[in-house]
Amino acid sequence: MADGPSVEHQIWSYVQGAYPGQVMALGPDVMISGTNGNTLRQFNVIVGGLSFPLLRDCADGSALADSNLLKPYYMRENYVVINKQGIIRYHAADVWDFGNRFHADEILATIDSLVTHTVDAGRNPARAWSLDAAPNPARGLVTLVLANPTAVEEPARVRVLDLSGRLVAELPPALARSGTTRVYWDARSTRGGSLPPGVYLVEADVHGRRLIRRVALTR
Repeated sequence: MADGPSVEHQIWSYVQGAYPGQVMALGPDVMISGTNGNTLRQFNVIVGGLSFPLLRDCADGSALADSNLLKPYYMRENYVVINKQGIIRYHAADVWDFGNRFHADEILATIDSLVTHTVDAGRNPARAWSLDAAPNPARGLVTLVLANPTAVEEPARVRVLDLSGRLVAELPPALARSGTTRVYWDARSTRGGSLPPGVYLVEADVHGRRLIRRVALTR
C-alpha cells in the first residue's frame, strides 16, 4: 500500500519516458488465488491508481509450487529486476529486510545498466539533450556521454553527488559539442580516493540545463 505510488511515479513513469518500449513493470498478486479480480481493483483504488498491469492469481496456495512466483522471485513485497534473457539482475530480498525493500535508486541504477541507450548506438546528430554513463554498474573508469542536439557547443560542468546531495567529485570543465561528447570519471573523489560501492548521481549543468544519471559503483 505504501510503496505503490512510489513504484508508479519514481519507477514506472521514469522508465516510460526514458526508455519507451524497453521496460515493463508488473505487479503480481501472490497472496490470494482464485479471486475474481476485485481484490486487485480495490488495491488499485486505495493506492491512487496504477498504470502498470496488476496480475491476478500468481499463487496457487503453495509457496513450493512451480507456478507460484514466491518460489523463484519471493515476490511478497519484494522488488526484482529481470533482464531480457530472464536473468535476475537485482533482488531486493537479498539485501533488505521485509518491509524495507523499496529502494528506487538501486532499482533505477540496475535498469539504467540494462537498457539500450540511444547515444551508445552512434546516432548523430543527437535528438535531445541527455547524459549517459557506461559501464553502469562500474568498477573503475566511467565514460560519461553528453548529447547535444543543437549546432552550438555549450560549456558543461559535471559533478558527482552522493544520494544525500553531498558533492563528492567535480570533473574539469568540458564543452558539450554538437552531437556527443565523452567525459571520463575515474570513480574517485575530488581528493583522489576511491569511492565506496554504492549509487551516485552524476550531474551535468549545460547552459542552464540540469542532466542527471545514476551510476552504481561496485567492487
